[in-house]
Amino acid sequence: MNGRRHPIQAGMSLMEVMIALVLLGIISLIFMQTSTISIRDTGKSLDWRMEAVVIEKTVENLRRCNSSSHLRSLDSSATDQTGNVPVLMTVKGAAPPSGTCIGFPCDSVAQITVTARRQSYPDSISITTFLYVKQP
Repeated sequence: MNGRRHPIQAGMSLMEVMIALVLLGIISLIFMQTSTISIRDTGKSLDWRMEAVVIEKTVENLRRCNSSSHLRSLDSSATDQTGNVPVLMTVKGAAPPSGTCIGFPCDSVAQITVTARRQSYPDSISITTFLYVKQP
């Protein structure tokens, strides 16, 4: 022993700093990608909410109809202009499939399919429901 002591290492080496920066970059990249996907999906849910309101309004208006034969013969398209963006909508009526009118007279039930799509958006949302019309 020559009596000299090794100096205490203070701080981090260049290699440790570089590894820490690489790890920080990878974690930041993952976070940014997750945020982008989340923002994109939030935008889609807003589109669906607007279209769902149009579908709900359409079905509520169809419930006022007092003729199941009229509902079954529906085949129409329209554009709803109440929101910021026009929503294209189609309504198709049909007789219900056999076995679906349990507890109701089948001649008083109509199967209705309503599809809505924003004019500037390629995807659409569609629902199928059954409407019962009480005969006078």
